[in-house]
Amino acid sequence: MHYAVIDIGSPRQGNLGWWITGPFIENGGTGPEDMIASLTEAVRAGPVVLGFEAPMYVPAKRDIRATIQQRPGEAGRPWSAGAGASVTAMALALVPAILDRVASNVPGVIAWQDWTRRPEKAGEILVFEAFVTTGVSDGHAEDAKLAAYAARELLGQANIVSALGEEPCMSTLGAALLHAGMSLDIGELSRQCLVVKLSKTKVAEAIGRIADG
Repeated sequence: MHYAVIDIGSPRQGNLGWWITGPFIENGGTGPEDMIASLTEAVRAGPVVLGFEAPMYVPAKRDIRATIQQRPGEAGRPWSAGAGASVTAMALALVPAILDRVASNVPGVIAWQDWTRRPEKAGEILVFEAFVTTGVSDGHAEDAKLAAYAARELLGQANIVSALGEEPCMSTLGAALLHAGMSLDIGELSRQCLVVKLSKTKVAEAIGRIADG
């Protein structure tokens, strides 16, 4: 199993960080083409868990006045304001583009958001949202690396709980899966993905685990 995270940011400014960790690949950086090549290799080699560091779903509440408020668990970092709003907008374009490239490179690839269903073979991808506190590391690729290791640790546990509370949503990640042809399940549009949150208090521990191999 390979675990990959893409830190959404401007490719032109070198802010699109990525990392992949697994049995055959341990690599990362900020180059988009290197990212696509490594991700394609991982998907062809075996199952992949792929995260995007950006809000991957937005609230779809009946109470219109509450719709653009922060999601449960965002703790003062709402998806709809400041940096959250900016990266959400970038993700609307970048995530479908990335998934489209992978789908083109690996015909027949499938992906889903239901984290109770683990990918088991090549061409299968479980997708999730990575939530990394700003400034926890020295760069975007390092943020992605920390999140990839955090996802590997979380998904190795028996009882997995998403870091954000459950609520009715519109999944932009689900829409990207449908756009890329990785899923035909329209239910992905209203399905919340797993959110793996890496807080400042756990960063030192994560860095230590990475250093220890």
